[in-house]
Order: sequence, then structure tokens, then C-alpha cells
Amino acid sequence: MSKLTDFYSQLAMSVGMRFDSENNVIYGQKEGFDLVVYAADSQVPYALTIHTAARTPGGGALMSEDFKNLSKSVSTLSVGGQSGNNITVPLMNIINQRKLRDALPERLKEAMNGLISFLKEKGCTPCCSVCGRAEEVAAYVSGTSYLHLCPDCETKMRGSAALAEQEKAKKKENMIGGIVGAILGSLVGVLSIVLLSQLGYVAALSGAVMAVGVLKGYELLGGRLTKKGIVISIVVMLAMTYLGDRLDWAIRMMRDGGFGDLGYNVFECYRSVSRALKVGIIEKNVYIGNLALLYMFLLLGAVPTIINRVKEKKTEGRLAKIGSASGYGSYVS
Repeated sequence: MSKLTDFYSQLAMSVGMRFDSENNVIYGQKEGFDLVVYAADSQVPYALTIHTAARTPGGGALMSEDFKNLSKSVSTLSVGGQSGNNITVPLMNIINQRKLRDALPERLKEAMNGLISFLKEKGCTPCCSVCGRAEEVAAYVSGTSYLHLCPDCETKMRGSAALAEQEKAKKKENMIGGIVGAILGSLVGVLSIVLLSQLGYVAALSGAVMAVGVLKGYELLGGRLTKKGIVISIVVMLAMTYLGDRLDWAIRMMRDGGFGDLGYNVFECYRSVSRALKVGIIEKNVYIGNLALLYMFLLLGAVPTIINRVKEKKTEGRLAKIGSASGYGSYVS
């Protein structure tokens, strides 16, 4: 058991809940409300969010002003919101993660009690996330979302997921279309490289933009994003980053190097970059250093994007019950 898993397990017990180590989720039931507590960003494991499903007497959503007032009255809660029957409220963060970790048992207890008191004051009642009926529910993770489902809605969602998986399996990968889509998507990344450079920056943001554009483009026109598609996308990222850097130098030559005054346009300057390197108009060390920096930032931006996309692909259509106990209804302390 890792230190973080052990911490979550101890935290769950301290607030009368259970911990699902497979999904890294604290779950349980308090005063009739089914609750799920999770870290919205795995990189900030002690910044937790509380999720529940409830409906107002009239069936409408709570106002944003209500959540603002909640955060003012409960110091441990940040401003939350409601989507359908799903209510999500983050704990107020403390920048010092060690202090936050040490204070979490009391902070989480106060936050849950404050949220439940708030819901009761508003006349809200526990319900199913999907149908809104006041029935016994269990907590589920669907892709990257959390839900509290009654038996009927769980059955329907599993059926829909199975159908979607069948349709997905029928869909063939169009590699040519994917390559075209990746190249088109990479143009956004090229634009970000050029714009940021012209503003005097070489930023990791351009790497993330390039990665997102290429992967989305490949999937959109290729139909599917497979391992082969990811490899092709990486090759496109590398090639288009090189092209973006050259285009940036071409613009610099035309604007600052006097080539524009000689009547050169940007395309002619682009073709002249290699010659400019040979004759020393562009210093090789500066050119190589700038390109290396761009590739480093591409790595920093692309690797997390690709890893997250692979994770998303694995969880697409997944509906997993939180906790290993059979039957409906979470553990009540």
C-alpha cells in the first residue's frame, strides 16, 4: 500500500466513510446523502472535492449565489455548483500541501457536515443522478465522472455503454484521414509557436497546444485513435514543430533581417533559412538552441497530454461501481 493510499484509507475512517483503492475514491452515506470524495487533479492529491446527488423541492437547480453563500458560511468549502442532479463542491485549498494534508480529517468532516446542513436547509433530498427519483442509490465512476445511480439507471447505462462499445468496435481506423487531420490540427500548434516567439516567448504552452491539436485532428478524421495513430501523431508533432520554428525564423528574417526591404516575402525567406545558416546570417548555436528548447517544451507539453488521452480512452464507456460490496446503498457509519 502506498503512502497516499494509506492516507486516504485513514482519512476515510476518520470521517466515517470507506475508501475504494482501485478508483482512489472515498465514499459513504451521511444523513441519507450518498457522498463521493475525490481529488479532481491527481497532481494535487490533497485538494479534495465532495460529490453528491440531490434535488430541490421544485426540481430546479440551486443558484450560483447559493453556493457562494455556502462557501462564506462554511470556511472549509470553496464555491461549488450543480449540473442536473449532481452537486460538486471543492474544499477550500491551502497552498501548503503538508499543512493541508495534516488538517484534512477535521476540514473534510466540517465540509461534509456543512454541505449536508446546507442541502437540508434548501429542502433538497437525496436522489439518483440521472432520473432524479428518491431511490436507494450506489456510487459509480463513469469515465472521469462520478454518479449516484438507482438500479434502473445503472442497467440502462450499462446497456447504452455496451451498445456504444459495439459501434466503436465496428468503426475502422482511417489512417490517411487521420494523418490529414493530424496535420490540420498541428497548424494550431505552429501558429502558437510563431505567435509566442514573435512576442518574445518560447513556452511549454505551444507544446501542449500542438499535442492537443494533432491528437484531436487525427481522431476526428481518422475515426479512432489507436496506438498506431498515437505514433503517427508524435511524428507529425516533431515534423510540424520543426516547420513552425523555420517559419518563425523566416518571419524574423523578413521583419528584422532586412529581407523584407529587399522584396522577399515570407515563403522566399522560408526557403532561404538553410542558406542563411550556412553564411552565418543566422547563428547556428542560436538556431539549434532555440529548436532544442522548442522540442523540450514539446516533450513537456505533449507527454502529459498523450498520457491523459490514453487514460481517457481506457475509461471511455466504463461504468464501475465504487466499493466492492454487493447490493445498493453505501456504507453508513
